[in-house]
Amino acid sequence: MTSPASERRCSAPCSLPGGRDAGAWSAAPVGGWPARPASRSRPTVSDVVSHPGTRGRTTELGRAARGGAITFVGAAVSALCGFLFNLLLARLVGPQGAGVVLQAIATFTIALAVGRLGLDTTAVWLLPRLSRQDPARVRAALAGTCGLALAVPLAGVLGWLVVWQAFLRSRDSEVLDAITIAVVFLPAASLMMVALAATRAFGGVAAFNAIGNVLVPALRPISLVLVVAFGGGALAISGVWAACCLVGAVLAVVILLRMVGHPSRRAAGGWLPDRALLRQILGFAGPRTVMAAMEQTIIWIDVLLVGALLGSVAAGVYGAASRFVAAGVVAMTALRIVVAPRFSALLVEGRRAEVADLYTTTARWVLLLGAPIYLTLGVFSPTVLGWLGPGFGDGVTPMVILSLGSIVVLAAGNVQSLLLMSGRSGWGAFNKFVVVCFNVGANLVVIPRAGIDGAACVWALSMALDTLLAAWQVRRGIGVSPALGAIAGTAAAVMGCVAVPSLAVVLVAGQGELQLMVAVLLSGLVLAGYCLVDRRRLRLDELASVRRRGNAPQ
Repeated sequence: MTSPASERRCSAPCSLPGGRDAGAWSAAPVGGWPARPASRSRPTVSDVVSHPGTRGRTTELGRAARGGAITFVGAAVSALCGFLFNLLLARLVGPQGAGVVLQAIATFTIALAVGRLGLDTTAVWLLPRLSRQDPARVRAALAGTCGLALAVPLAGVLGWLVVWQAFLRSRDSEVLDAITIAVVFLPAASLMMVALAATRAFGGVAAFNAIGNVLVPALRPISLVLVVAFGGGALAISGVWAACCLVGAVLAVVILLRMVGHPSRRAAGGWLPDRALLRQILGFAGPRTVMAAMEQTIIWIDVLLVGALLGSVAAGVYGAASRFVAAGVVAMTALRIVVAPRFSALLVEGRRAEVADLYTTTARWVLLLGAPIYLTLGVFSPTVLGWLGPGFGDGVTPMVILSLGSIVVLAAGNVQSLLLMSGRSGWGAFNKFVVVCFNVGANLVVIPRAGIDGAACVWALSMALDTLLAAWQVRRGIGVSPALGAIAGTAAAVMGCVAVPSLAVVLVAGQGELQLMVAVLLSGLVLAGYCLVDRRRLRLDELASVRRRGNAPQ
């Protein structure tokens, strides 16, 4: 429900905000383009490239398109691996074992959000600024962020092991044992995430995708099968799931050191951060730590509360349903990873018009790519959950609720990233605090009465509240106003193109794999037709032109 949420139950840098249509800007009636006399046609990409007032916008869209395409493929692979892990976990160990593993993963993810101190986002925010304003401090900033990312979780793990040995080991709790095995690898996971974020800050997404979106996610289902083949259970599965981060951490650090050693950065100063730099790092990271911890708490606390109040079987069913819903954040995660450093760089240079254009256009792409996944999952939830084997049928209603709630998050685009990259991490932390209080309080009241259906409703309302708070702050504090009518129009069009054909197939032929394939094909054709007809307003024609002009001067 990804992390992000995005990255809900996936990776997030998951990760996943608020769409804005540039039609809301008085100087840009359509798609962010300057007003033109009625007799003149809308400018093409060629016009933009030759026009000094608009070339920067096409450059940013080009970067987002190229980087987003690469990251979309990587995020899709990550989601596919997560889906495969979820499927194998459910079929090989059943609802009870799946519940234990998912509760361990939930605790690990929340602990990771705390332990890495928000340093991954700090790197994405700080390094592009230092590269432009003070290149001599780039290496010191890297040492500070990566060093803290390793040291703080290590201290936390040692503290947990002492507590577990002294007070918890005798409780004979499979969930606590699984958590203890997993958190041993917390320092490696923290270092991996911060190092990969630093590679993104230098302008490339290849390492992030190869390691964070492909290698580590692919190792997890493979490790799961091997563990079960050798007789392991939920405890061993929890351990190998976390241990895959160790491989990723080693490779990420090696690649980052090679990037820093590139001839263009060899004169970038020393490695020891001074007090002023550490204050700058911690000043941004402090609120972000609270924000990230509460963000992951929002995403995962329902699984833990379901497990505590209803048992591991219910947690397994609910967690499995929520993991499927995580697939929909692929598009948002891909574009967030690309545009977050650009938001930071453009904002510090005062290029707000380009920020608005980049933000609004990518937000609509997110809706076009992500909402069809959620709508299909919602309509065919009985079929999808049937793949997990017996015992997961109770997850149908939660999956429908979670899917519909996630569309609201998609409709907001990358508003969370824009809020963070403006330097207002404290605002984001306040938002998360409010939402966590609502989430925990509501779940404690609702879960005993409405079970996992109630937990799904609370999660959907929590994400809507988080999104609305961030969207209001972006509008008031940064000056980027949402065009709610345009966003709602795009969402309605996607729902009509996907939900209507899918529901028609179900009403005529019922549930099943064949019906699912027919619905995907039919809705895909209708959606493609809509994109073709409305391609100019959606900026899809310019996306194609930008891709054809991949080598144009920038």
